[in-house]
Parts: sequence; C-alpha cells; structure tokens
Amino acid sequence: MDTEAIALIVDEPIAGHFYWVLQKQEGNDTRPVEASPGPMPSYGAAMMAGIAALQRRADLRGAAARVPIVKAYKMPPPGQRGPSHLH
Repeated sequence: MDTEAIALIVDEPIAGHFYWVLQKQEGNDTRPVEASPGPMPSYGAAMMAGIAALQRRADLRGAAARVPIVKAYKMPPPGQRGPSHLH
C-alpha cells in the first residue's frame, strides 16, 4: 500500500447536501486531510470539486515534494464512503 495515498470520498450526511473529503490511511484508521468548506448541490458537483482539490495538491507537489501525486481513484463501497460526522 502506498503510504502517501489520498482517497477522495463524497458524503451526503443530509439529503441533497454533498461534501467531498480527502482522506489519508493511517494504519487501520483514516483521517481527513481536506474537506469541502460547504455543501454541494449534487454528487457530481462534489466529486468534481474534490477532483479539483486533488489536482491542486498534485500541482503543489512540484513546489513541496511532501504532497503526494494522485495516481488513482477507487470508489469505496456504500456504507464506507467517509465519516458523516465531519459535517
């Protein structure tokens, strides 16, 4: 497993309020590293905004090698799409 991998999760804690969350695996746990500042109107809008956040992190990698490059996105199974308690 890549220790620098970042996962993009889209969560809907309230019907019609979608949030993106970037998460990093730490052992058996995950921790959020960045999240949307507010709700998005659709799953697709939240996904696109999350992808833009991943791209910003990748762009920063050139200036600061600590920020990982996004290599792939894997949709987690339903029920494991991020902590709804963040919002």
